Amino acid sequence: MQRAQAAPSEFRQHGIILLPAMAGIMLCSIHGYSLGVMIGPLEQEFGWARAQISTGPLIISMIALLVAPLVGIAIDRFGTRTIGIIGTILFTAAVALLSTATPDIRSWWALWVVLGIASMFVLPTVWTAAINGYFDRNRGLALAIALCGTGIGAAVFPFLTNMLVEALGWRGAYIGLGAIGLAVVLPLVLLFFHGPEGTRGKASSSGVAGAPVQKGMTLAEGVRSARFLKLATAAGLFSFAICTLTTNAVPVLIGEGFDRAAAAAMAGLIGIGSILGRLGGGLLLDRFNAGVVAAASVLTPIITIAIFLGTEQSVLGAGIACFVLGLSVGTELDACAYLAARHFGLRSFGALFGAINGLLLFGAGLAPLVANHVYDVMRSYDAVLWAIIPACVVTAALFLALGPYPSFEEDEDLALGEGTAPAAA
Repeated sequence: MQRAQAAPSEFRQHGIILLPAMAGIMLCSIHGYSLGVMIGPLEQEFGWARAQISTGPLIISMIALLVAPLVGIAIDRFGTRTIGIIGTILFTAAVALLSTATPDIRSWWALWVVLGIASMFVLPTVWTAAINGYFDRNRGLALAIALCGTGIGAAVFPFLTNMLVEALGWRGAYIGLGAIGLAVVLPLVLLFFHGPEGTRGKASSSGVAGAPVQKGMTLAEGVRSARFLKLATAAGLFSFAICTLTTNAVPVLIGEGFDRAAAAAMAGLIGIGSILGRLGGGLLLDRFNAGVVAAASVLTPIITIAIFLGTEQSVLGAGIACFVLGLSVGTELDACAYLAARHFGLRSFGALFGAINGLLLFGAGLAPLVANHVYDVMRSYDAVLWAIIPACVVTAALFLALGPYPSFEEDEDLALGEGTAPAAA
């Protein structure tokens, strides 16, 4: 009965936390969605190959493989608020520092190392860990609302970056992106972002922010489980596939004959589709098995690929392709976060999802490098587009193989029975 009463009160009591979480998740996508616009100006000024420019996200992904699980452990031990505040400041400063790159390509890579370290403190793990602690019955929708931040980023950052480049040049654009990110996100985090470990979480009477945080697998149990292997592999593979399309959407559209401004505006439809896909996906995650929902969503990019391969300089076709791609992007991270919470519980969610998030970032970082290396060699993205199709099919199979959610209620009851004696009646 208490659980049933808690569901409608979750948004009423804790809904405000979704605002800074959404802003933080939007912020951590700024470098990815701006890079496609920056490739042309950097290529023109320094003469770097696209693969060299695209090494930046790979550097972040390599750092993430090592550091993201450690950040997750820190979240489990020390909470989310302090990490979110420090991360917002460090990350926006690192974005602005990209403006200091010199003609030596090594300076560009060094700046991405700095950005990569700073980005670990604004990973989705930081924001979703707090949400999972406050929401249970409406967790899918709450995650979807917060993760709309990536959709907002996809809709806004290509267009905003192009405007800043045209007005200030690429160096001024990076400074502007960092300054805007800091001005928007930091006040929201300072005012409204409190994890369930904070005073607001302890004061909750819903039962959501307290006991559920302790249920689930330990870090060792989770890492050894077959479900973890399946989910981590699916996350990394689909991240590679989807980020090949999203990060290179502007260059692909330019290759079809659109100018940079039109391509950036068209790519913004990915963000709009992502927001709708995320909200719709969140509702579905709360009502159906998330593995089935995720499997369906990862097959959607095949439609986008078919349109890209079958049309050329078609405004309608490109618009539909970007919008459909956004629908799939909108469910990707939500489903992984939701599946991690349901299959492993919340006891070590930060560490376990941190490891999965590291693989998500590894796939996201490797994708632009591989895709642009293929382009440098073949002067076309077609081979990359064809390769994404089997990757989507394998990912769908892995999500389906996760099966039904385990129950941690028995473990909790056993732990309570074997613990200290209950208070006198």
